[in-house]
Amino acid sequence: MPQNPSWQPAVATSVAPVVAGAAAPEAIKQGRRVYASTCARCHGVNMVNTGASTFDLREFPLDQKARFVQSVLHGKGAMPAWEGSVTPEEVEALWAYVSTRQTP
Repeated sequence: MPQNPSWQPAVATSVAPVVAGAAAPEAIKQGRRVYASTCARCHGVNMVNTGASTFDLREFPLDQKARFVQSVLHGKGAMPAWEGSVTPEEVEALWAYVSTRQTP
């Protein structure tokens, strides 16, 4: 899978990384905010959608974070690329939120 050399994980961030399936509560909160402003219009409010026209993110395989990051940054199918519109920290926070499957 080709990686864009301009995107590098941040060395020091204010968002705690997801480690072994456990994300810091603040990372999840930030991910929820980013999701609401960036992703919800297509993937559904609080990740709740029918899955008919867009991927149901509550079913995203937890062992495929690299695929998630690739899709967010470079797009896939009808999904636009978000590289340059979201920061690496925001992508990490999105993964923290999506990987929890939390729907308030």
